[in-house]
Amino acid sequence: MVREASSHPNRYSILRRALVVAFAAGFLWSATPVAAGESDAKAGPAKKLDVNRAQRSELDRLPGISPQDADRIIRNRPYRKLDELVTKKAVTRKQFARIREYISVGR
Repeated sequence: MVREASSHPNRYSILRRALVVAFAAGFLWSATPVAAGESDAKAGPAKKLDVNRAQRSELDRLPGISPQDADRIIRNRPYRKLDELVTKKAVTRKQFARIREYISVGR
């Protein structure tokens, strides 16, 4: 049985083209320049936010943190360990679980 050449492109060439386009789009997206200080904590910042030095506006951007919570965090400073946010009743355990990956305690 002999196959006839069809006018349709080979499925592997279509897949190869799709992969090239996807790779190029991903490369361009990751290469988008970001201005200094423009990272958004809710989107997952590259650098963790120091709760001992952060301003109220920076704390407000953490997931699940209201302006009142941010004020409470600032009032209860300084923190030596992250757990102190809960023990000093600056945030609830649930809030702490949401923000733990975005924050740090600087010395």
